[in-house]
Amino acid sequence: MRRRQTYFYLPQILRAKIICYGLCVYISELSQETIKLEKMKRSAPVVFSITFVRHGETQANKEQRIQGHLDIPLSSVGEIQASQAGMSLCKAAFSRVYASDLCRAYTTCERILKENCCLPPPIKVDTRLRERNFGSVEGMNIEEVKTMAAAEGLTWPQFNPEGAETLGALQARMASFFKDVCQSVFDKNRHQRGEGNEDTDDIDVENLQPLEESAPVENILVVSHGAALKQLFVHLHKTLSCPVPGDPDILNRIPPNTGITEYLVRFSPKRYMLQCVRMHDDGHLQDL
Repeated sequence: MRRRQTYFYLPQILRAKIICYGLCVYISELSQETIKLEKMKRSAPVVFSITFVRHGETQANKEQRIQGHLDIPLSSVGEIQASQAGMSLCKAAFSRVYASDLCRAYTTCERILKENCCLPPPIKVDTRLRERNFGSVEGMNIEEVKTMAAAEGLTWPQFNPEGAETLGALQARMASFFKDVCQSVFDKNRHQRGEGNEDTDDIDVENLQPLEESAPVENILVVSHGAALKQLFVHLHKTLSCPVPGDPDILNRIPPNTGITEYLVRFSPKRYMLQCVRMHDDGHLQDL
């Protein structure tokens, strides 16, 4: 009788063991899948929009004098230009705003935000956004400086006046600012991807949503200076391989006063992907 009971219960015990084993396998596979999904969330890049604006006109601009670190205010025309730029950006909901500490850029930024209807945040001053230090030629007329450069067998862009910041150093500080902003956006918005700092080497870049179809997690405004922005744009397009919209020669030009340049950026700590939405746009000045 006891033996018959053993044979009777043995299939039930086996079934229980099989069910238990299957459950363990399922839980293990589920855990691995969860870990994989969490890793993908952590390594997912962020997409944001960043808008660069050159300051409005100054009297020195009108007289074609080199300003550099000289702290020269906006002219009355420059103030109007800045307000016009602000009206063209009035519906942009900026999540953060940066400006050079030089008053022509800072005032331009203030006037842009004054026209904004989306309750913009306070301006963050960053001295890396200053104009190039032109050394001994600051305050001089550009034609005088070109004559000095020609005397040494150089063109103006190649000429490095005494005490001036090199173009390499200028580009390096502007690139440093841009990288720090990208990293800050990535870190601030990590809650959307989970905690962690993994890179995107395991992300299938070809299957990422196109930049223009991605919803930016932030919208950033930066107000700076002509030569400084020119070097940053060279970095973005030549070093980071952002395609140039239209004529490639546009990279050789200084942005016009209050010219607007806008990018969409997809960033993770080891990868950049950029799209230039518009460059040197001064359509808001047509009526001036």
